[in-house]
Amino acid sequence: MNDVLRTIVRNLSTLAVLAAASAAGVAARGQSNIPAPPAPKALSLTTKDNVQLRITYYPSNAGVQAVPVVMLHDFNETRAVFDPLARALQHPRTPEGGPAKVASRAVVTVDLRGHGESKTGVAPDGSPVELDAARFQAADFQAMVALDMEAVRAFLLDENDAGKLNLNKLCVLGSGMGANVAVLFAANDWAMPPLAVRKQGQDVKALVLLSPRWRERGLYLKDAFAFPPVQRNISYLLAYGIEDRNVTADCRNIERILSKFHPAVPPDRAPTDQSLFVFALPTNLQGTQLLTSRAFSVGLRVADFIEARLGRQDFPYIPRKKK
Repeated sequence: MNDVLRTIVRNLSTLAVLAAASAAGVAARGQSNIPAPPAPKALSLTTKDNVQLRITYYPSNAGVQAVPVVMLHDFNETRAVFDPLARALQHPRTPEGGPAKVASRAVVTVDLRGHGESKTGVAPDGSPVELDAARFQAADFQAMVALDMEAVRAFLLDENDAGKLNLNKLCVLGSGMGANVAVLFAANDWAMPPLAVRKQGQDVKALVLLSPRWRERGLYLKDAFAFPPVQRNISYLLAYGIEDRNVTADCRNIERILSKFHPAVPPDRAPTDQSLFVFALPTNLQGTQLLTSRAFSVGLRVADFIEARLGRQDFPYIPRKKK
């Protein structure tokens, strides 16, 4: 049996347990008399280098119980690819006439610079600049991590201080290029030095990585995955199609690193205690294609992962006292 097949076999028990738990949850969920969350809204954030970053915010009605989820697309995609999943997380189905079993999530989908509606910047002389991702250099992709995600963090910080979400339970989902941005952002988040006056950083508690690459457009993961907090302190869902040899090689390398720090647990404890879930799927589909395909229920797996590793975990809400 080769290593890829061993990966699939190793995850069959976890898949079975999660599928059973998901089916039970879906069967129990119906319409609810709880007020619906506010409607999604398109917003514009300004980065420190004056790029107009467009996002869609799907607010929660769960207040400080809301898990924030940031979704980052692949190269040449836009935030629109995540709309169905974002709405599903914002509007979890609940038991008929009863309290919600799963709280509404606060979701942010992002058009990273040079993509979608985030193609306008301002030059040092004040003139407008059009951003074309097809012409980006490595530094432009690295600015997605350093500047785009900084603007998103600032937005989430304001929502946290307004009592509309719990930033201490942050999940970042990325596809392809966006998965690399997510990992590097998490490394920056955990590298922030603690402050005596307020909490700073160490907010990313879960990463959902759809077909990440070891090296993607100047976004190299070697140092991030060698950083102990990234290895140990974050829960992971990794999904990819095994029929692409290059993607498979990269994802198996990532799994090899993470499995040292996230050992498998007995199948009956997997939905609550396991912190690394790997879905090596028999397909050539990758990235957001895995979400849109009905064959693998990846969106449902993501929802269950967020509930198990964030919704049911005790990461306290902490106001951030800004100067």
